[in-house]
Amino acid sequence: MRTTLIIGSAALAATAFSGCSSQQASTGNDSMSATTVTATAAARPHRPAPDTLTIGDTAPSYSIEHWVKGGAISDFEPGNIYVMEFWATWCPPCRTSMPHLSGLQEEYGDNVTIIGVSDEDLDTVTTFLTKKDKSDGKVNDDRTRYTLTTDPDRSTYNAFMKPAGQRGIPTAFIIDGDGRVAWIGHPMSLDEPLSEIVAGTWDIAAARSERENSQKSERAMSALETAWGAAEESGNWQPFVDAVDKHIATYGDNGMLGNIKFKAMLKAGDKTGAYAWAETLAKKSWDDAQALNAIAWPILDETPTEWQDLDFALKVAKRANTLTGANDPAILDTLARAYWELGDSSKAIAWQEKAVEYASDDGPMADSIRATLDQYRSTMATAESSGTE
Repeated sequence: MRTTLIIGSAALAATAFSGCSSQQASTGNDSMSATTVTATAAARPHRPAPDTLTIGDTAPSYSIEHWVKGGAISDFEPGNIYVMEFWATWCPPCRTSMPHLSGLQEEYGDNVTIIGVSDEDLDTVTTFLTKKDKSDGKVNDDRTRYTLTTDPDRSTYNAFMKPAGQRGIPTAFIIDGDGRVAWIGHPMSLDEPLSEIVAGTWDIAAARSERENSQKSERAMSALETAWGAAEESGNWQPFVDAVDKHIATYGDNGMLGNIKFKAMLKAGDKTGAYAWAETLAKKSWDDAQALNAIAWPILDETPTEWQDLDFALKVAKRANTLTGANDPAILDTLARAYWELGDSSKAIAWQEKAVEYASDDGPMADSIRATLDQYRSTMATAESSGTE
């Protein structure tokens, strides 16, 4: 069966943005690059690393050891806009972001300076630039058409990332013309804030407030992780359900909490209440195929038999399949599974065959979908030969 997201404390932790842990070790490289290092940053008035850093604060000083691509920049000059993007060669989302950052640099030209900051050694970065990326076959030097640097002592990381509470990469900081941190986030989400900052229409106070609320929500999610662990240990799930209700009322549903609450209600032994809640979730997402699939699949794949409502799962899966025009392999896989669990082997195999038809890639999901079809066919053949089908 295809891999699914585990609902529990690990899932709660997974609600942060997609990226790499900045503590992950570099893989290193096996060759040297001829890329020229242009200079090191000139001395400038020092603004020490703050204890905390958020939107609206004055950007701290940076100390870059090696300027690998682009000329050395001594400081954030008044009136100029900068993007400080923290990355590493070993981080797949960082590599994915590179063409996007290059496009933004070309779009804004001299109005914006994008600076990529790695904490790896110089040889690792320069060697990386000579290699091709598997995603597009292009040399990394051509994929990074903006300023690149290395900061092996992590002084710049410690000035920006640590005070801002950012633990994953890639992470970008936009510095506005007044030298303030105007935005913090994933580089793939740069477009809108950067456009408004360049145009002078960015509401920095509103952005600060939004970030503060987001951080409060993240801290509350950490408290929910603790509550989940306590419920697992004690077997008393009602306090966790109450905590989820309070979180949703305060911060809204992040797309996962509703499903986590459903599972907790089942664990609490309230099957009737759990499926009443699931009906609410389904109605709320009745025109969202992926959200519906996220409701149906865990019921079929993760939920103990005595807690399953297969008719409900089938109804939700059928709706998701209709919304996608019966051509989404993951949703077809879910629909087939619903029929299989209900004992309708013929329909299960027919829908699984369609899932295989549309799973044209050779990735793990496609392999799993094909393996499931083989399993259905084998089980059905065995049943027919024994006269039990």
